[in-house]
Amino acid sequence: MNNRTIPTIAALFLLGMGVFFAGMWTTYQDWQPWQLVTQVQAIWRSVRATGEIQPERSFTRRYHPAERYVVADPAAVSPGLLAINRYDPVEKSYVLDLMDETGKVLHTRRIDYSKLVAGGPPKEFVHIATVLPDGSALVAFDDATALARLDACGDPIWALTDQVYHHSIKPGDDGYWTWQSAVFGAGLDQRMVRFDPETGKILESIDLIDDVIGQSDANAIAMLTPKGFEFNRSGGPGEVADLFHPNDVEPLRASMAAAFPQFTTGDLLVSMRNMNMLAVIDRKTYKVLWAQYGPWHRQHDADFQPDGTITVFSNNTERYRSSIFQVDPKTGAVVDLFRASDLDFDSGIMGKQQRMATGNWLITSPMEGRVIEVSATGKMVREFNNILNAQYNSIVPYAEYLAPGYLKSIPVCTK
Repeated sequence: MNNRTIPTIAALFLLGMGVFFAGMWTTYQDWQPWQLVTQVQAIWRSVRATGEIQPERSFTRRYHPAERYVVADPAAVSPGLLAINRYDPVEKSYVLDLMDETGKVLHTRRIDYSKLVAGGPPKEFVHIATVLPDGSALVAFDDATALARLDACGDPIWALTDQVYHHSIKPGDDGYWTWQSAVFGAGLDQRMVRFDPETGKILESIDLIDDVIGQSDANAIAMLTPKGFEFNRSGGPGEVADLFHPNDVEPLRASMAAAFPQFTTGDLLVSMRNMNMLAVIDRKTYKVLWAQYGPWHRQHDADFQPDGTITVFSNNTERYRSSIFQVDPKTGAVVDLFRASDLDFDSGIMGKQQRMATGNWLITSPMEGRVIEVSATGKMVREFNNILNAQYNSIVPYAEYLAPGYLKSIPVCTK
């Protein structure tokens, strides 16, 4: 090795290290050209798997019936409608369908984010689309600035575009609740907000840091916050640790309050996914009245139940089978509702569970692109698959059961 070779090798080494660290930095900051690289990778994965260009993480291999709609027990199907918020692989957009007990779609509307935010991507991910009794729908997008009410044609009746509204929209006795952030859905700047579904006006706001964690040392301890911890409220993706990941807030309705004597009408049930935590917060004092951490894992959609228990969709991320857990907040006792059955569903993120008036359960497994109705013992009643092709389903972020009489009439787009 001559004297000129060593400096050349050293220069190449330093250049390689520079390229490596530059790549690491652009990855951390989510800058170009890393964004372009990840976009190309996503397109390649989509084309290789499905033969088409589909949005990232919008499709999954199907391991269940190849039919779109299968009824296993016709006599057990709950009367009423299903509202299914899904990615339509044909229209290549998010839609909200209303489906009857036979699987017939009675109405569908496209959810186009660009109608709410000028220049926004039309196919922005829709996490929640829930139906109001007049047939209009409330929608939220997680990491995009919009909470909106859409008419039967998918046009906005009103839209809030000042903040990020994310993960859940739950009704109460005096309005609807959701999570709000100035930055993004997984950031530390988080508020529980109550809004008027008729107008979109924000009626109440509870700040997670100032009002709850800052309320007392006991609250801070319950929220796993050490003394002196400094929150980065303005940090975006990659700039802050996703400590809480709040993904649900539900008020205790007056109709169920008698079953929860330890709580008061209006108290708020919250889910903190990244803490495996469910908690009930006093709506007036902001005191954490009850908290429990697992055995649910990276959970979604906690609900008060009329029997005084709380149920939750446990994603069981990377365990390849999700669960529905039931917890008694008076005793802490937990039951895996379908552990004794052969019921099999798996969604590593998101998820919806709903106890129906018949005693059956509606379970939405978003990452499988499935919606299933099962009996109280876990027996399959019916199943919907959002079919992309012979091997894959497209994502179903959310679905809900609408009991007979909930809708005043089936919505009709007159345009």
